[in-house]
Amino acid sequence: MSLLRSCGSLPRRRVRRLTTKARRSPRNTKEYKERRRATDQESKPTLRDILSPFSSLVRLGVLRVLVVSLPRRSGGSLTRGYFVFDGISMANKKTAPDRREAKPAEASPAAAKASETKPGHDFVMFRETLESIVVAFVLAFLFRTFEAEAFVIPTGSMSPSLQGQHKDVHCLQCGHRFRTTASSEGENRDRLMARLRGAQGQEAVRIKAAIESLDVVGGMCPMCRYLMPMRPDLPRTAAVEADVEDIEFQPSYPGDRILVNKYGLDFSEPERWDVVVFKFPGDGNMNYIKRLVGLPGEQLQLYQGDVFTRALGDEDAEFLIERKPVDKVEAMLELVHDTDYEPSTLYNVGWPLRWAATTPDGWKVDAKPGEQTVAQQFSIDTGKDAPMAWLRYRHQLPDETHWQIARRAAKEGGVEALAKEAKQSVDEWNAEFQKSIHPQLIVDFNSYNARLLRGFAQQHGWQIHPNSGQDSGSFGTEWVGDLAVDATVEVAEARGELALDLVEAGFHFRATINLADGKVTLSVIDGRTGEPLDFKASGQTSVKSPGTYELRFANVDDQLLLWVDGTLIDLGDATYDPDKLLPRGRKGMIPWASENPNEDQGDLAPVGVGAQDAKLTITRLAVLRDIYYIATKYPDDPQYLADYDPPAYGLETLFSTPDYWNVFAGRRKHEFNVEEGQLFVMGDNSPESKDARLWMMPGFAGDHPGGPYLDRRLLIGKAVSVFWPHSWGSIPLLKMLPGFPNFGDMRIVR
Repeated sequence: MSLLRSCGSLPRRRVRRLTTKARRSPRNTKEYKERRRATDQESKPTLRDILSPFSSLVRLGVLRVLVVSLPRRSGGSLTRGYFVFDGISMANKKTAPDRREAKPAEASPAAAKASETKPGHDFVMFRETLESIVVAFVLAFLFRTFEAEAFVIPTGSMSPSLQGQHKDVHCLQCGHRFRTTASSEGENRDRLMARLRGAQGQEAVRIKAAIESLDVVGGMCPMCRYLMPMRPDLPRTAAVEADVEDIEFQPSYPGDRILVNKYGLDFSEPERWDVVVFKFPGDGNMNYIKRLVGLPGEQLQLYQGDVFTRALGDEDAEFLIERKPVDKVEAMLELVHDTDYEPSTLYNVGWPLRWAATTPDGWKVDAKPGEQTVAQQFSIDTGKDAPMAWLRYRHQLPDETHWQIARRAAKEGGVEALAKEAKQSVDEWNAEFQKSIHPQLIVDFNSYNARLLRGFAQQHGWQIHPNSGQDSGSFGTEWVGDLAVDATVEVAEARGELALDLVEAGFHFRATINLADGKVTLSVIDGRTGEPLDFKASGQTSVKSPGTYELRFANVDDQLLLWVDGTLIDLGDATYDPDKLLPRGRKGMIPWASENPNEDQGDLAPVGVGAQDAKLTITRLAVLRDIYYIATKYPDDPQYLADYDPPAYGLETLFSTPDYWNVFAGRRKHEFNVEEGQLFVMGDNSPESKDARLWMMPGFAGDHPGGPYLDRRLLIGKAVSVFWPHSWGSIPLLKMLPGFPNFGDMRIVR
């Protein structure tokens, strides 16, 4: 009977002849085996033979299942064929045939004709095709259920690591690429559109106005702080102030599509700092993505932007800082400034460069304004007797008034035209302009949050500056002392020293590299006294010969880190405890600057590069900062969106005036208990993340679930990669396709 099944498409006469001979012949004879093999080869063609010229690509959720070979039924079992999931073969090696040896025999014309006309043959083929497709779907969904699944990120709570719905633009003034949230044009608008469908009369008019007010009409560049228009249909007053012709419409892009590994959680527990996806405790139909920062059985404390822990129930133990692994540090650093993006429009009107030499002798600054940006280069060639010469960074930020002046000067003939209009000499005009420029503290500004909505622009004009005491985090509220510096250095001669300097709370954390032997020495110096503190660490680098080097020095989570050409340098124990190292301890870590502008400016000049007895050139400098976790328990209340009570005189005044900096001594601490079976999660974009900090009270505004923790059972998996960022535009003549893949933004999630 099994032989009859395998010969389904042969003529009945031939089948009878073969079976008769088979009954006469012993089954272990050579003649029988050869005839059986010939019969199998002449059997009906498999579905793989029919479909092989055009293997189909089937998209199932996150997976693309390439049907390379469909199963062939024989004796009621699946005996051959395999599937490829995203290029991964899942073949059964014991049963899959060797394609190199497969040589089907040619069927006779009579057999071919019989196979074409055999009753029920089409039905058999249809059944096998249907069964094969069902198997493919089942395998794909099994993989999706137990192995991996794709998610689309809707909001920007994990920005800049991961993007929700956003606008992706290049600044018109400096060319820097940045992203601004457009979440208001997504879920919020969808809810209003649902209400509009059943509304009439004045209610419908109000809802339409509310929908229009959610348009993102502008976003602020993090490099040059230019407020860039993103729609041509600006409100009338805002359009006049923006003063830009031919505004290009900037589309909103969907959030990153990420691949989530659900399999690993069955064998190991998630680790601190992992990015995880979970079911929101307040609504099982909603998936959230956050960073895991608190583990079961510990008490977690948020203070000064960092995470501290101690064993749960041990009230006598000290809270210890949780330091991020090196790969997480690099992934979570945010760019503050880059010399490659200094706008010529500001420079031409007299705006100072942010990096400048502190003394006339030593560093030579070469600045050449181009069509869009200023090309900068810093060189030095000093002798042995010369003191250490310094370049220092000052966080000087233009506001919208400065930008209006710069744009007018560019259009109307430069500073001379503006001075003439003001009835001043050029020197008088320049002196007045310079008085309006003040260095500030580096804060937790995130361009992703710095969007301008149509509704706000209609009421307040073309600006993002918050009203006093009502900042939503769009402009930054917290001073950040954990900084990093990047430097591209071209060493001409292997002599002298190069120093990288980061200031926090008036203390200089310094890495000094001997350019002759490559040894690096770390030190901490009190800027108030100029005296070194009791801290020593050292290591060996490759910076000991002429050449170009990419350096990065960071002071993050009470540890010093140094990279050379992307490689982390072994510095031994380069961690420190402020309560033991610094004179005023951790509580005394507030920004400081000397009252004398000719002396150490501390946190108003927080990054520096020094050289002594060296000949070298620096072609690029960049300043970065760590993320800052805001210690808050109270959502939806502007008064508590900062670690301190907002001052009545405004944030800009606070950040630029040392006399007011004592307010940072009162930064809040908040503790959270994480019981067994619970986790604590937060978003990287702390000002706009509704995370476990805010899950405090049942029924509280915002649908918070009633407890500052995440149940372990609600975890879905660990985010692995951004496998499909938003695409760029559309492909010509193929409008139905999503567009050009954005390969540059595909990345591993850290």
